[in-house]
Amino acid sequence: MKSRIITGSLLALTFIFCILLLPSFVLGILLTSLFVYAFIEWLSLTSLTNQIKIIYILLFIITIFISLNISRDIFYDLIIVAIIFWTLVASVIIFNASLLKSILSKLAPVFGFVSLYLTWIIIIHMSSQASLPVINQSITNIFEDDNFDNVRGYFLFIIAIVSLSDISGYLVGKTLGKTKLCESISPNKTVEGFFASIFIPSILFISYFIIFKEYPLLGLDFLLMIMCCISCTIGDLFISILKRTYNKKDSGSLLPGHGGLLDRLDSYLPATIVFYYWMFI
Repeated sequence: MKSRIITGSLLALTFIFCILLLPSFVLGILLTSLFVYAFIEWLSLTSLTNQIKIIYILLFIITIFISLNISRDIFYDLIIVAIIFWTLVASVIIFNASLLKSILSKLAPVFGFVSLYLTWIIIIHMSSQASLPVINQSITNIFEDDNFDNVRGYFLFIIAIVSLSDISGYLVGKTLGKTKLCESISPNKTVEGFFASIFIPSILFISYFIIFKEYPLLGLDFLLMIMCCISCTIGDLFISILKRTYNKKDSGSLLPGHGGLLDRLDSYLPATIVFYYWMFI
């Protein structure tokens, strides 16, 4: 518990520092490197040969480079693909988690490639021009954004949402949780913790916008805020199923008390897609 708190605090401070102070190009390199490493961790969970893993990693890196200059139309198509992908994943987790486990046992590298790539491309294109309705033109990415200071707050916001959702669910589940949410996937998750992970962040952020920012929130804002928080749990359960498929407790040992990098990114995978849709579309 102590190492978990220390590691979590250091991670939070490091990321806040990077987001606030690093040049956008350097931050882009850092974020891209983290996603490549997360994919390496993903592959390490499988029983693939080293040669096959290297091929997957090279394909992932090549796809990243190809995707740095894409049209806005293609980017929006990828957002639709991401929404469909995570809707299907969430549906299978809810109604037939054993089916997802069976699919991952055969297609884990593909699922890792798709889920990490879709989140990466959305994060890397979270730029100052993201919401401008310019059709058939390249959308600005983080590496070439001259006005990136205008969107640093969005990165802090998504980190705050995911962190608060995770912490609320963990603490309430640990202290008050009695009803298991999905014992076969994640024995420590409880219904009480799940609802806390949704309503505590939602109430706090909605109150902040209304009281301190005097921002006129719409019904859609409430809905997407709640969906952001729910998607955090979906991402967590998705990676839990992956690890159970290959009988692994953690995705790695990079972060003491937390496991691997993928164990920290899990909630961001679907939450980032919902967040981008909420903020920029």
